Amino acid sequence: MKRLFVLVLLPLATLEMAAQDTKPAAADTMREAEMREITVGGQRRQVVYRLDRRRIDAQQTLTAGGGTAVDVLRTIPSVQTDADGEITFRGSSNFLVYIDGKLSPLEGTAALRQIPAATIRDIELLTTPGARYRADGDVGIINITTLKGDSEGLSGMLNASGSTLGGWSANGQMNYQRGRNRWWANMQSNRYRGVSDFRQEKTTLVDNYLTTSQADGDRFRTERAYIGTIGWQYAVEDRHLLSVDLQSGQTKNRRGGDMDYAELRQMDGITLNDATYDSHDRYMLEKELVQLSADYTWHINARGDMLSIASRNRYDWHSLEYTESNMFDRSGARYEGTRGYEEEHHWDCDEQIDYHLQYRPTGAVEAGYQYVTYSEIGDYRIKYWNRDAQTFEWQDDLYAPFDYHRQVHSLFASIADHFGALEADAGLRMDRVRDEMTIEVAGADRDRHRLELYPSAHLAYNTRVGTFGTGYARRTNRPGIWKMEPYITYEDYYTKKIGNPDIDPEYIHSLEVSYHKSFEGGHSLHAAAYQRWRTDVVDEIRVAYEPGITLDSIINAGDQIDRGVEMSIVAKPFRRYDLECRRTELSFLGPL
Repeated sequence: MKRLFVLVLLPLATLEMAAQDTKPAAADTMREAEMREITVGGQRRQVVYRLDRRRIDAQQTLTAGGGTAVDVLRTIPSVQTDADGEITFRGSSNFLVYIDGKLSPLEGTAALRQIPAATIRDIELLTTPGARYRADGDVGIINITTLKGDSEGLSGMLNASGSTLGGWSANGQMNYQRGRNRWWANMQSNRYRGVSDFRQEKTTLVDNYLTTSQADGDRFRTERAYIGTIGWQYAVEDRHLLSVDLQSGQTKNRRGGDMDYAELRQMDGITLNDATYDSHDRYMLEKELVQLSADYTWHINARGDMLSIASRNRYDWHSLEYTESNMFDRSGARYEGTRGYEEEHHWDCDEQIDYHLQYRPTGAVEAGYQYVTYSEIGDYRIKYWNRDAQTFEWQDDLYAPFDYHRQVHSLFASIADHFGALEADAGLRMDRVRDEMTIEVAGADRDRHRLELYPSAHLAYNTRVGTFGTGYARRTNRPGIWKMEPYITYEDYYTKKIGNPDIDPEYIHSLEVSYHKSFEGGHSLHAAAYQRWRTDVVDEIRVAYEPGITLDSIINAGDQIDRGVEMSIVAKPFRRYDLECRRTELSFLGPL
């Protein structure tokens, strides 16, 4: 999407003005052991490589004056945008988004669109996160650190951007600092719009009915979000830090299609139907949410020992998912139609306590406990168009109240140290998972327990010719409830979907090797190769269900390997400009 007020970086080569000075980065909210940093890039473009992450100074990008976090991320190798405008990182959209070290109330691209680029201090990419972080998301974590007012008195910021398709984003922020106290408030709102062409030909053979349908038309997508935040922080010198923030807002996601359908239906070579229809499909998901977070950190001594307690509680008091399909003949008379309603409320919480022991200046041990729970209660109803009675009728046999709960109890421990030129860390996370689903569909109740282990390890060796590193982490993609719901919903009239209550999580082994080198004059080189081995891959299969209609169901499809190579070269041929060339090459993507 081309924004009117945003400068978009070229994918292969970019000229940037060199900064005269840079500010030192503040202490990280997502804490890590003290490891040496390797800074790559010119004064204007600053990239810092740590043992388990890559940090990019967002204020040094050309998009920092407008746009959102999505626009900043587009400048990073291996980040792409798919046809629906969704961000994919290393070929996957399964990543967690943290804002200032706290899990965002929104997910994926929707969360990134809420963050104005001008308010971002830096972006951290954790592709093989350590044991202290949640194991969800096969490509890791994107942590956005925002700018905060650090001077006495009142400060504020306003940002806005727009696009040629009618999308926009706006943000207002106020900070007030007085002594040990800091108060802040901000309002974020945006609307994203996308339009695409859609063409499809589908042939089914069911009960000797041979049906071919051809679709030709447009699909659209609109996402809106309004999130407000108020917060307070209290600091006692460098010993105690307490922060509390409250977020509330509304999200509305809509998509649909307007197209022509040509249907040819035959039986034993005899044509039963040869007609063209107007189709109008609609999908809407709206939520009203509130989230309360509180964090406390106690810096126990000058050696670096710390105790941290974090709590996040979110409640969606109204969530409505609505689908409809409409088919009209050329005279305008309704031919078919459905109306589906899923109303629910849900809540989730995330509580964590951990202790950081700095047993020597270069070495630290960390251990803790985390409790995560998610609950969703609601019901699903659907009605079909009765062509004879010329009315919609409820399908009583498809009414499905449901009650779903997921609990995860986690213990984790890690150790990090470096010995001369060698840096290393290792950790282990143990998750006890319980999925409990009660639903009024025969045979669909489930109560499943799993014990899962997630090891992680990182190594880096610093030499005169550069720094060589490697990292490993085991991660998971746990299926959401919508993938487990055993009743039928509609994507359009010709396409039905159904979940699978017996679906298993995906498990991912992520391995990465890297090399980076800084040269005199601001030149640098970074290269990385990665591999993700996914087991029990969750995928959809499509089968003929009724004449002309297919059913998409969810299965564990087997194993898959994703491999890729990334390279970034930063050169400074002139005194006042940086030249940055990047290239990402995917070498293999497919099943084992």
